[in-house]
Amino acid sequence: MRVLVVSTHYRPDAIGGYEIECAAVVEHLAARHELLVLTSGSERYAGEVGPRIEVRRELTLLSPDHRGSLRAPAAALGGTRAARRALAWGPDLVYAWNGAAIPHAALRVLADSPVPLAFRVCEHWFGGIFWRDQFMRELLPARRAPARAIWAAACRAWNTLPALRLQPTAPVRTAVSWNSDALRRLVKVPPFIDTVLERVEHAVPPRGDLYAAVERHPNEWPELVFVGRITPQKGVSVAIEALARLRARHEIPAKLVLAGPAEESYERELRRLAEQLDVAGALNWRGPVPPEEVAQLLAGASAMIVPSTWDEPLGLVMIEGALARVPLVASDVGGIGEAMIDEEHALLFPRGDANAAADALLRTVRETEQTAARVGRAYERAQSFRLGPYLANQERFVFDAVSALRGR
Repeated sequence: MRVLVVSTHYRPDAIGGYEIECAAVVEHLAARHELLVLTSGSERYAGEVGPRIEVRRELTLLSPDHRGSLRAPAAALGGTRAARRALAWGPDLVYAWNGAAIPHAALRVLADSPVPLAFRVCEHWFGGIFWRDQFMRELLPARRAPARAIWAAACRAWNTLPALRLQPTAPVRTAVSWNSDALRRLVKVPPFIDTVLERVEHAVPPRGDLYAAVERHPNEWPELVFVGRITPQKGVSVAIEALARLRARHEIPAKLVLAGPAEESYERELRRLAEQLDVAGALNWRGPVPPEEVAQLLAGASAMIVPSTWDEPLGLVMIEGALARVPLVASDVGGIGEAMIDEEHALLFPRGDANAAADALLRTVRETEQTAARVGRAYERAQSFRLGPYLANQERFVFDAVSALRGR
């Protein structure tokens, strides 16, 4: 079988768990199938990346601001041409993984082709497919300010080019693999999407074996660890406020390690917050770290905190922490409580509630027997999120999607 995979990023340009998971599935499928990956990124990484895998980095990456909108018409034209070149390769299935920040015109061309189309949905972007795209949204009727109306008219004129002529809300027949029940509930699928096959297949940490091999040696003084991108939606400010309350109200000399790439302006904001709360000296900014170093940080951690303020689809970092046998404290958002159940495997607190986060951390540190029991149950729970079974299930979904979409 020939499978065309579409994703915003693909390694070595991968930036998160979504893309790493995609690459793991591609490499698994390549053992028995031919794979073509259509993505964005540097052309120096294009071409053959392994036996039976070709990567074409022909899609434009668009920023979500007005600059991205201004580039969107040309990106749409380039995306349709890239999609048609990919279709000329002769795929038996198009498997779209991530459409965020790439021109949906490419996905529209693929959806309009006779080739079966399936989606792996790990984030919220799927609810806005086509109609929120920075180019195709201008093709839809809407009330607009005068300047925006002129821009929309120009986009509609651009869409008369023979290479385009896109209809954003034309019917699409597809199969969908969701990464959590929570995401399936949270994402409102557009009415023009006809889903003939749906499955929930929980995402898994591609490096689960690395974290399961961690040998625990907690530090003498409580050390909390945050792992992930340091952005506003990840709620790092909540973790810093909880740390301050833990130290000031309960006299626990805890420290907080922040491991991950930071948005520059947000990091400055967090450093000011830490100064105001008198905990700047208790923060350890590690920046981006490789997985092996993350594993070492988890070995000495008293707790992992996941304070997200947005609806995390699942929360892979929670599963990594569970495999490493680290006590888990997290906000009860999105699919986090689906991955690790409150009180059973982790202590969850309401979104953005630093007081509740501090209370959960206090319980984690002081209630040693209860914490150890939760850690043991979380480790057992994490065994259902291992890579081997997940890859087999993904390959089964690929075959079943083709059968369902061809009416067999």
